[in-house]
Amino acid sequence: MSDPREQLAGRIRELRRRHFGPGGKAEFARRLGLPLDEYERFERGAVPPGEVIVHICEQTGEDLQWLLTGVASRGTVVISGARNRHQNLLVRIARALDTDPALAAPFEAFLDLLLAAPSQGAERNRLAAPSAHLIRIYDPHNAPQELGPAGELPRDLSEPAAREPGALLARREAQAFEPAVLYDGRPAQTVRIVAVADERPSREYIDSANLSQVLPGAFAVRVVTDEMSPMFAPGDAALVVPGGAPRIGRPALVRLPGSNETRCRIWLGEDAGHVHLGRLSDGGSEREPADSVRWALEVVYRLALAA
Repeated sequence: MSDPREQLAGRIRELRRRHFGPGGKAEFARRLGLPLDEYERFERGAVPPGEVIVHICEQTGEDLQWLLTGVASRGTVVISGARNRHQNLLVRIARALDTDPALAAPFEAFLDLLLAAPSQGAERNRLAAPSAHLIRIYDPHNAPQELGPAGELPRDLSEPAAREPGALLARREAQAFEPAVLYDGRPAQTVRIVAVADERPSREYIDSANLSQVLPGAFAVRVVTDEMSPMFAPGDAALVVPGGAPRIGRPALVRLPGSNETRCRIWLGEDAGHVHLGRLSDGGSEREPADSVRWALEVVYRLALAA
């Protein structure tokens, strides 16, 4: 996006998703003391008055300069999507330093000690256990054939994976972005786990407390072709949430019958008993019988592995 108004609107959307979730427009508007329709204008590109911009930062605890420009203030620590306990910890440290500046040296020494041990970061990543905040990533051919009535994963697939006995095989850094947006990605990791109890094949997950908190019930499907390039590259993962019905002009995951038929496409609508799906790589479209669509959900984030 090149229009500064669109960039500002994108950052407002990001803060709303980060702090109130994909369906949090009404709650965010209420916190800001605004009618919902007025708030929605700001997500569409209208520039908020100055006092509203300041209020947005007050309600989210985010950096004002970042909201206005996309660049964090010099010396400002911005924890993207930080959970409350992280923000509270920073506040406690700041208050302690205000009360007794002499604590700065012990704090710095302790932080240096934490960051320095152990020094073999790759080995530590390989051995570190996955957290309880795991979002399943499916390959296109093994995504669930059916979802629950509200678009959620079947119960046998939605249990927290960290409860299963398993061994961590690999961990990779990643970033999560809104589709077609490159600014301020959410930090995340992917982890690959093999269950040792029944020797099932390895499974891949997104390990991110931030994403699992704001996207409850989310799951992802790996994109393996270039048909949605440049928005999605092969190897990216498309994240969806229960109940996230596809919207015209937005990317969607569509499950069709067949062994490898979970497609990431632009949703072009439905008519005369057919759904229409668009490809970005060549501008082409696909027409499928509506009754053959097992499920379709809007993509709310794309996950890209770090370079």
